Amino acid sequence: MPEDPDIRLMDAEEEVYSPERKQSGPDKKKVGVIAAVGIAILAVLGGAYLMLGGGGVSKEEARLMQTKLSALEQKIVALEKQQAALQARLPAEGAEAALTGKIDTLAQRVEALEKRPVPAVAEKPKAAVASGKKTHTVQKGETVYGISKKYGMKPAELRKLNNLSEDDPVKPGQKLVVGK
Repeated sequence: MPEDPDIRLMDAEEEVYSPERKQSGPDKKKVGVIAAVGIAILAVLGGAYLMLGGGGVSKEEARLMQTKLSALEQKIVALEKQQAALQARLPAEGAEAALTGKIDTLAQRVEALEKRPVPAVAEKPKAAVASGKKTHTVQKGETVYGISKKYGMKPAELRKLNNLSEDDPVKPGQKLVVGK
């Protein structure tokens, strides 16, 4: 076989490129460990430098920090007192349950009252019927003004005949005297 200068055989030791093959290089775990060790060494050296007085705090700075620390401690004590006072004002669990029970009882009573039928309207118009006066039974949506116009009278006259004040509304089913 003739030897072609462009074609050559590979040695057994040569590596073949393959996209599936893992690239060689520094391992990520190793890099992380080395970085962590380096940071730890720097921290120890920095601490030693500070302890030996290279970056120490002056007496004035130390006194200033001490006064600030004392002020913070006083504020914490004041806040703890306020918290205790607020907790003392809160009702106990038993009192809270009692209030809830009372509210439930009141709600039931209100519901019972709402279900009751409306009591009959005042008896004055019945006496008016017996005496021969003309009456009108109020329907839903009617007003004193509308009823008075229906019977050709002024609202003030209708109110006076039925002893109604300006604030008294008329109610459905109510009997009003509207004439003789």
